[in-house]
Amino acid sequence: MTQRYTATAKKNPGRKSWLVEFRHPLKTDNSNKPGKKTRKGLGTEDEQEAQRITAQLNQLLADESLWSIGSKADAAKQFDAKVVEIFYGEIAPRTQSATQLRDKLLPLPDHSQGYARVALLGVPGAGKTTLLRQLIGTHPEKERFPSTSVNRTTTFPTEIATADSEYYQAVVTFMSEHETRFEIEESLSAALVKAIDSSEQKVAETLLEKSDMRFRLKYILGGLPVEVEEIDPYDYDDEETELAIEYQNEITSSDEEKARAHQLLKEYISRIIALSQAQKSEVERQQGALSEMSAEDRNAAIDLIEEQARDSSQFLELTSDILDEIRTKFELIPNGKFEKTTTGWPRAWHLETQAMHREQFLKSVHFFSGIAIRSWGKLLTPLVNGMRVSGPFKPNWSDSPAKLVLIDTEGLGHKAGATADLSEQTLSLLHSADIILLVDSAKNSMTNFAAGKALEGIVNTGHTQKLAVVFTHMDAVKGDNLKGQATRDHIFGGLRNVAENQLAKNVSTEAARHLLHHLETSAFYVGRIDKPDPKPAIPELNKLLKHLVAAQPPIFAPVSFPKYSLDNLVLAIQEASHDFRQQWNGRLGLTQHPDFTPSPWQGIKAMSRRYAEGWDDGFYLRPVSNLIAALSAAISRFLENPIEWSENPTEEQRRETIDRIKTAITKKIPELSSHRLRELAQPAWHEAYALRGTGSTFKRRQRISSIYAEYVPIPDARGDKLVFEFLNEIKGIVMQAIEEIEQEVNSAE
Repeated sequence: MTQRYTATAKKNPGRKSWLVEFRHPLKTDNSNKPGKKTRKGLGTEDEQEAQRITAQLNQLLADESLWSIGSKADAAKQFDAKVVEIFYGEIAPRTQSATQLRDKLLPLPDHSQGYARVALLGVPGAGKTTLLRQLIGTHPEKERFPSTSVNRTTTFPTEIATADSEYYQAVVTFMSEHETRFEIEESLSAALVKAIDSSEQKVAETLLEKSDMRFRLKYILGGLPVEVEEIDPYDYDDEETELAIEYQNEITSSDEEKARAHQLLKEYISRIIALSQAQKSEVERQQGALSEMSAEDRNAAIDLIEEQARDSSQFLELTSDILDEIRTKFELIPNGKFEKTTTGWPRAWHLETQAMHREQFLKSVHFFSGIAIRSWGKLLTPLVNGMRVSGPFKPNWSDSPAKLVLIDTEGLGHKAGATADLSEQTLSLLHSADIILLVDSAKNSMTNFAAGKALEGIVNTGHTQKLAVVFTHMDAVKGDNLKGQATRDHIFGGLRNVAENQLAKNVSTEAARHLLHHLETSAFYVGRIDKPDPKPAIPELNKLLKHLVAAQPPIFAPVSFPKYSLDNLVLAIQEASHDFRQQWNGRLGLTQHPDFTPSPWQGIKAMSRRYAEGWDDGFYLRPVSNLIAALSAAISRFLENPIEWSENPTEEQRRETIDRIKTAITKKIPELSSHRLRELAQPAWHEAYALRGTGSTFKRRQRISSIYAEYVPIPDARGDKLVFEFLNEIKGIVMQAIEEIEQEVNSAE
């Protein structure tokens, strides 16, 4: 007999708006059974309206023929739009609609308007966002836009167009309510586990700042008060006469607001600890004290405590309460206009301000990009998935007009144990940019592994000609023999080391040589750019600006096409599959690997949940990105070695043609990788995530390994249908790109 599902209208205590609670027949709970308990805001304070929507939802829940995403159109004819959003929004495929929404509300200028598009990449702390501030002319102390810190700051793309305009404009897009709830649940789960044997302060820290430093609830909810403030011996001014500069954009809370936020947080923490301890007592009553268990049994017990807590009504209420509190933060925004869903969740915010009101404009934007501690409790930064700003921004040190679209990105390799492979979003950005600006500190000079992997990724995607490198912190490079050109040669030596050792080995000697030759005229060296007047760096900054403005789309004039052996391509695919599988066997702890150590069981479990539920949120474990990188690298090596050329091209012409083919292929590899590891494998990810009990940690690792074996098979002499399909998909992409070049050559003759 089919289970009957019903919905109930409710209110959270102390809240005005109504919500609806029901078990969703198409979503599985933590035991992998259908009927996950769900709460959704109704976007109304009217009880009669809430009951009307709930009654319609009950009609939908009673009609099993409508329980599929394919029935959404039929349901839309029968029910209110809110009902359709509440039910189908939980199961609809997630799309990259945020970029499309920003395009609709504030289109970016392009080459037809004389603009060059610049993508900034760099490891955390390299000075990427600080350089961006210099290029748009925002004051590093008074305005502080975009935000910078010693920790990870940029967690979403920030797109800035330096428009010759009388207005400043901004568009900010947000996570969906569904995504936000998911992040709250993950933060609560981590805090529940921490509460098993940690102090209240540690539980609070875990709730307010996830370990991957992406979703930081402290910005939205505020932080707990510090009872005794530590004295920092390094926090002093060298110049006693220096006056404190007022921060124009700062958003602060009143004492009353701070007291309310602190009380609310204490209440959340108390509820988390009580729930965790109650579940711990129950598990220990049945299985014995955690302190006396083996490591494997203890992990299984902690897993059980977490799952039982997540299945409880208290967990659902906590999630709902925090989500309701977050909703109230949108009401604090004084300016601009929100685009909302039918249930009232903001999709985007946009604002237009006259140029004379720059200070007011940047203060409004600060609600969505700020991180300053005195603004905690009022910021919406963690909910943002993209920001676009346009206006009369210009460098303070240059009078020349600069038509640029500058795109700041998330730092490379932000977390220990994180993959250094470029994400799908970053790869897409490489293809659309005119200039790829890789920023690194002169103090490190490409010694960070992630910076070297970024160089390798750029070469493998065929974008060497787009690349420029900026070395920051030149003022920090000291040495008796390091003066002038000698300093630059020393720093460039870091690039040379990566090219001659890493790229020559992993791609080809010719590709490495070409990269170094290109960067001899495309590397820039700056220091003191964190200062309002970066006087020593101004000549170099002007050279950089001229380089960026002059960027144009490459013109391809084919004169010859390469010929390749399909046998060699099969070997390349075999190599890529082997590299990917060996890497993940190391991460899963199934075999030893010199470069990849086993990931913690909590991380493996969290990754399996994300893939089971279809999330693509930049988690530090990213199998799809790893597969893209492995395939791109192996195919890149294959393309570097054709068996012959149709004519007798120059070295530059060969390089141009090979890079063109690489670009065509690597535009399609992400879709193939995502389809295999996300879409086709999703049921298997559900099975892996659903594993529970003693031994489930190892079984989950084995199940994930079997997913990779099925969807990324290693071709061998035996072969089977799965291998045949995998080979044919990749061969089709590669050979189509090569044939397109051949057609271009033939049509040019």
